[in-house]
Amino acid sequence: MQRISTTLAALLLALFFTGYSHTALAFSGNFQAPAAPPPAADTIKPQDAFRAKAPEPGPAPEIRLGDFDDFTLDNGLQVVVVENHKLPRVSYQLYVDVPPHLEGDHAGAQQVLGDMLRRATADKTKEEIDESIDFIGASLSTSGSGAYASTISKYKEEVIGLLAEVVLKARFPEEEFKKVKEETKAALAQQLTTPDAIAGRVTQAVTYGLNHPYGEQMTEESLANIDLEVVKSVYDTYFVPNRSYLVMVGDITPDEARELASTHFSDWERKEVAVPKFPTPQRPEGVKVSFVPRAGAVQSNVIISQPIELEPGTKEAIRANLLNIVLGSGFNGRLFANLREDKGYTYGAYSSTSDDRIVGNFRAYANVRNEVTDSAVTQFLYELEQIATKPMTEKELADAKMQIAGSFGRALESPQRIASFALNTARYKLDRDFYPNYLKVVENSSVNDISEVARDIIDPNRTHIIVVGDKAIADKLAQFATSGKVDYYDVNGVPVDMEEMDTPSDLSPEDVINGYFEAIGGKEAAMGLRNVSITMAGDVQGQTINQSVITTNDKRMSTQMSMMGMTMAEERYNQGKAMMMQQGQKMPLPDEAVTAMGQQAVIFQESEYLNALDKVSIEGSEMVDGNKAIVLAIETPAGTVREYYDAETMLKVQTVRQQGPQTVTQKYGDYQATEGVMFPHSFTLEGMAPFPIELQVTELTVNTELDPALFEIEE
Repeated sequence: MQRISTTLAALLLALFFTGYSHTALAFSGNFQAPAAPPPAADTIKPQDAFRAKAPEPGPAPEIRLGDFDDFTLDNGLQVVVVENHKLPRVSYQLYVDVPPHLEGDHAGAQQVLGDMLRRATADKTKEEIDESIDFIGASLSTSGSGAYASTISKYKEEVIGLLAEVVLKARFPEEEFKKVKEETKAALAQQLTTPDAIAGRVTQAVTYGLNHPYGEQMTEESLANIDLEVVKSVYDTYFVPNRSYLVMVGDITPDEARELASTHFSDWERKEVAVPKFPTPQRPEGVKVSFVPRAGAVQSNVIISQPIELEPGTKEAIRANLLNIVLGSGFNGRLFANLREDKGYTYGAYSSTSDDRIVGNFRAYANVRNEVTDSAVTQFLYELEQIATKPMTEKELADAKMQIAGSFGRALESPQRIASFALNTARYKLDRDFYPNYLKVVENSSVNDISEVARDIIDPNRTHIIVVGDKAIADKLAQFATSGKVDYYDVNGVPVDMEEMDTPSDLSPEDVINGYFEAIGGKEAAMGLRNVSITMAGDVQGQTINQSVITTNDKRMSTQMSMMGMTMAEERYNQGKAMMMQQGQKMPLPDEAVTAMGQQAVIFQESEYLNALDKVSIEGSEMVDGNKAIVLAIETPAGTVREYYDAETMLKVQTVRQQGPQTVTQKYGDYQATEGVMFPHSFTLEGMAPFPIELQVTELTVNTELDPALFEIEE
């Protein structure tokens, strides 16, 4: 009973995302037509022979970014102008160089500020800002580091005025702050259930450390601590002209740029900003294996990471890019060829390098099947050892050079990319010919040059290995750790003591289930209920959805889900028979869906578990929202279901099940008593959509007279 109907939720989401199409449920996969066999040698025509060999690369082309001018206003704002009149368009980027700093209990405040900037100004509401931008077909976005806007030349003055207004005359209305905070909370909740996002968060934390700005993470607790005063404080402290850059690119002259910058930004008052210093993160002494357990995960997210010293605007940074292309920036890289093409461990394996004034980063990563996780790590370390100790081939280097030449040329077609080049030149005080000569440096780089960079930035013997996956595979990874053991972390990168997570050896599944019944008011009271009716409401991308669920103690269930006053979907289960309706039309139900509905057609799933204890086992303990939870694994006809019970209160806090290719997580909270029995009043469903679905109970009744028609199954 205490579950949202996941079958019905899947149906509703299918309806929602397909614009209420007639095909409500569909199974998608990656279809690929069989590859055509290569032509026989004697079928190649002479005139096509030139295609059999790639052409030799030509000389490095001369790069023209456009006329480059810069000046500084009296308040310290640095203005960079890239003049290009090929198209009647202009883009503006205002970059506020906020120094890396620790936000502590308010981690995430700068991100929230970025979302608030566009919400209101001293003279305009959010709707008025949107209308002003949409009316002229322009674009305007904000972030915790400033704003970006683009428009056709005709409206260049209006748009830079709007950009200046949202940044310099920002107003922070309470009603908009509530919306931003809810949106941020939803986005964070989605991150914390997405293995890729979790792997990224934990990688930042262990690579740089939680006490470094690059490793600090927004958490649910830190987000809850952020109020409007905190956001305003970040704005007042760091949004200053003397740490900011205004980049203008496109159909604009230096004289026009000077006039626009002076008109809209000269009144911005300068202020000194403290720039804190932090120890530079170092590689670990040896290999460190960090593991984040995810019960029921069918694959492992593997990241090899280490901090590196790689300054922007240097030949080494350019050559590191060449190195990365050979190793793993795409499907021609060594990692891809090894882990996917040769071993078949993954759909793709890649690597990346990032330069930074404070500390850069090297990463290699892939999502691999559980059973080959240790084998994949072995191949990662092998490829890193090879690239770091042995020169690449001349052909590999030549191919990488051609790839950079092509991608660099395409980048020049993007005003935003040109703006970033100009910004980097000013921000990092690069030579003006750094980007114009970029391809010349690429062309003149030798195999020995790349080998030297490889030795500096890749050390497979001093690196982090981060894995997010099923705990069952963790022990196999200890062999890679210099210490011989795996370190465990939660989704926020906080170390977890697994000894404290051990469940008592004398605790049985029956003890856990009985403890749960005691926590909700006693088994006798819970099992004595004849029926329970719950009505819930929630929001899905601005649309209110409602779900009603009625279950009885004799295996009957009736659920409805509606939106905008219309019943979108309905399902019924009656002692082995089931029916589903979509907008009044009966839908076919596969056997596994009927089985799943039968499992949910009880007031308390735990009553079923007690009747089949041979199918129930204690899988251990995990952290759920910062608290230790005991995990029960239940083998069902539809697969393994994992139930999580708070180790202290014994209330159920989470259910994880596999539904097709998706891992669906349902969380329970806000327990309240009805007729002496505790029921959760908040539900969060994760994994069914790109965002969490949150429902709140609006009405809950027990032991009422029910209309038998609610459970009738149409033949």
